[in-house]
Amino acid sequence: MARGVGERPERSPSAILSEVEYPITRDELSSAAAEAGAPADAINFLRSLPDRTYTSPSDVLREFGEGSARFGMHRTDVRHREDLGKEAVETGANPTRHP
Repeated sequence: MARGVGERPERSPSAILSEVEYPITRDELSSAAAEAGAPADAINFLRSLPDRTYTSPSDVLREFGEGSARFGMHRTDVRHREDLGKEAVETGANPTRHP
């Protein structure tokens, strides 16, 4: 999957986002990528996104960070956006726990 500098952009999972009509489901998106000749890892990445209907390319892109964590690290305990900062703790003599 295109992640580094110098790789062809069409190898990226995001390449298909401007080629499809919205709204679109996760399965329709991965099928469209397969039909367009996307690499297997890009198709599998799209299949790792949450199973829902997406209304725009930016709607899909919002899920890329979490999808990358699930797909790239093979983890099931992914911290979602709404959990960010809930476990932040200061250290020192009098640590403060943030809400």
